[in-house]
Amino acid sequence: MRACFLAPALFAVLPAALSAQTPRPRFIVGGEFYTASFGAGLGTKSVSEMVVPIGFILPIGQRFSLDAGTYVVRAEREDETGATNSISGITDITLRAGYQVVPDAVALTVAVNAPTGQATLDTAQLYVAGATATDLIPFPVTNFGSGFNVTSGLAVAVPVGGWAIGAAGSYRYNGEYTPLRDTAGTTLQPGAEYRLRFGLDRIVGQGRLSMGVTYSTFSQDEFGVTQTNGGSRFISQASWSFPIGNHNMSLFAWDIARSADSTVSSVNPPARENTLALGAVTSLRMGRHTLRPSVEYRRTWRGRTTLDAYGSLFSVGARQFLQASDRFTLVPSLRLDVGSITGISVTGFSLSFTVRANL
Repeated sequence: MRACFLAPALFAVLPAALSAQTPRPRFIVGGEFYTASFGAGLGTKSVSEMVVPIGFILPIGQRFSLDAGTYVVRAEREDETGATNSISGITDITLRAGYQVVPDAVALTVAVNAPTGQATLDTAQLYVAGATATDLIPFPVTNFGSGFNVTSGLAVAVPVGGWAIGAAGSYRYNGEYTPLRDTAGTTLQPGAEYRLRFGLDRIVGQGRLSMGVTYSTFSQDEFGVTQTNGGSRFISQASWSFPIGNHNMSLFAWDIARSADSTVSSVNPPARENTLALGAVTSLRMGRHTLRPSVEYRRTWRGRTTLDAYGSLFSVGARQFLQASDRFTLVPSLRLDVGSITGISVTGFSLSFTVRANL
């Protein structure tokens, strides 16, 4: 019912908080195809997504900005018998406003999730949604619709010695919707989400070290007469970037720890989960253009009382930033993933192309 995704959604790369905004509107559009194939034994033969991200950023002065974004997506799952199920259409549209109360120090944001996506699924489509809602395999879209919600947030950053220290908090109200077409009339009232984040960074030599941790918790969900506790999430992130001659290297790590979602009065709650990722990205400057090869390793553990190894994934990829003009940047990329889930092989491939325009 609830998806928490880390793979960079459109807004994760559109800073509306503490960095100064370019006074020129920006537009992002592109396309990505991702497919993952599985060995026999998981019940799923393959899952693929064709995704078109669309985003727009409108700075208004130096303090205020508006942005909006969505995806057009088609996701398809094929099981081991050859039967297929799919979800297609536009996802929810997110509209966000950001205001720097104190430039580069205090920022206020308000985001509205318009329920334009496919929040109501039939039983067959639930298998598609469940296959893509994973932290281990980097599907481009992991949430196809979740109803109306509003998120308000406040972020503060201050210099302390050689460090920049920041703290942020947000509250998300979720409206009710009908998640299952086969149980028409039974609505889900998701609990509210409360999120806190602390971060710090500083210059280290000629490079920069950044660290952060996010904690989120949820109030009680209500699905018909069933009440569910959404548990808590801890997300830790760290990165170190430094120059190598005229080029740049970034080392990063992140970890998502999920407590078990459990139904009230359940004697056998779902498992806890933890996913860790380690990786590196190199920026190779070639005149006006930049090539960014990358490697990443992910590992997931699951369990009710103890966490046991569940799956792993190793990825190699490259992203090319082609400066076509002062206003247009073309970004083709590809990535190959190989790994396993409970000892069963997983192979993934991604090919994408993005256009970024300064209007």
